[in-house]
Amino acid sequence: MWKIISAPTQRFQELSTKPTWTAPFILVLLLPLLIATLSSSLLPRHRLVASIEARIAKAKEFIDAQVEKGKMPSDQHDAALKRIEEMSRTEMEFYQNSPWLKLFLRFFIRSLPAVIWSGLQIIIWSAILNLLLPLLGASASFGRTFTITTNSALVRIPAALFHALIILATGNLTAATSLAPLATNAPVYLRGILACIDIFTIWELILVSLGLKVIFNLKIRNTALVVFLIWFCYILIVAALISLSGGLALA
Repeated sequence: MWKIISAPTQRFQELSTKPTWTAPFILVLLLPLLIATLSSSLLPRHRLVASIEARIAKAKEFIDAQVEKGKMPSDQHDAALKRIEEMSRTEMEFYQNSPWLKLFLRFFIRSLPAVIWSGLQIIIWSAILNLLLPLLGASASFGRTFTITTNSALVRIPAALFHALIILATGNLTAATSLAPLATNAPVYLRGILACIDIFTIWELILVSLGLKVIFNLKIRNTALVVFLIWFCYILIVAALISLSGGLALA
């Protein structure tokens, strides 16, 4: 992992002769999961309860907005709020009364779907890049492309460490390293776009561009254009989904 950070060109040159993706893929999925789970479970219990209260407030705002827009019958308003409060009360009691190991395992299990989705994202991302390689003048090779994306994704490990430090320092379970906090009063769609942008993501995209250049002997200008264009389309889609949720995903 250190070489992909300190000497990426040299590392990609090594990978061009001996593609390796198994260990990086496993590390990228497991280490951020363990780091995030540990940092969340180490937060003071009252901070965890406060995060639930903030989420409840956000959910209530969303339900109120849905009723005002006519997307939810007014007679379902109270029942929806009651369900949310009952579920949240159970979670608060769990945070307050459970031993640390049980709390750790709960965070771990809850994070597993996100880990699976992260793995699928890397596979889909690799497949899209591989399909576009002939347009750049290179022969498609999923194994080599997957080697590039998995090794580039190793920067998610220092990203997870940095995020964990922010969570522990601020006591905020929803602390973000993206640009979203810079526009808290902006429209939901814009905040959704900003939520997808952070320095570690940019760093990973630059590494992917560099890896394509080195391993497939392409021009960095062309690889960067393709990589960042795909990413731009992706964040527009994610922002649209966040907007449809009323911003609940940002809570």
